[in-house]
Amino acid sequence: MARVMNHKSRLLSEEALTKYRIELLVKGTVVIGPQILFTQDDLAKIDQLQAEIPEEEVRVGDAGDSHNVFVKRVRVDPPGRAPSDASGAAPGQIMELLERKDRSFALRKILGATSDYMIRRCQMHRMPAGSFVGIHLDAASDPDFEYAVIVQLARDFEGGGFVVYPNGYEYQVFRPPFGAVLITTCKLRHEVKPVLSGERRSLVYFCSKRSGANRRIIESSTAGV
Repeated sequence: MARVMNHKSRLLSEEALTKYRIELLVKGTVVIGPQILFTQDDLAKIDQLQAEIPEEEVRVGDAGDSHNVFVKRVRVDPPGRAPSDASGAAPGQIMELLERKDRSFALRKILGATSDYMIRRCQMHRMPAGSFVGIHLDAASDPDFEYAVIVQLARDFEGGGFVVYPNGYEYQVFRPPFGAVLITTCKLRHEVKPVLSGERRSLVYFCSKRSGANRRIIESSTAGV
């Protein structure tokens, strides 16, 4: 799909943006192929910067859901506080890349917004063999999360499918290739199936039209993904 770069700093044509917007509305999830929202240079820069960020192992989510994933915090969104970048230079540089004008414009069009969404939380996920993310709703972390954006940063792994549950009886499985971007509404339950071999890596961020303090009520002391 051809890129269109002009005075409005567009990454995609209006036709392509409309296509992705309709698919997101109908299905609740859309996959945007490699080399569209993020170039090879963008991905290499993210990979270089994330190496400087400390990693933690997460076993329990905000709603008590079970996980087994390694996380690097880029922007945090703790209950009762406004979002802020994690310490160090690398998180801020990653956020600058994500919030670049042309990328924000394309994302706003795909999400059907009249103004830019803000990124409330952003983090790196590393999932070696045996890792998984249990079924959960992103609103358990912040009730104002509207869309999750997942950038695939790994090539050689098996398993680790992203599974979305539109209702109690159906499910959709997504396996985006390296460099692709998956966007899904935060109103759908979803999970990442166990990685069978290799290592699944992704950059995950959550968008909202609302700024200000996270309105989630703390019900336990668990630390979530």
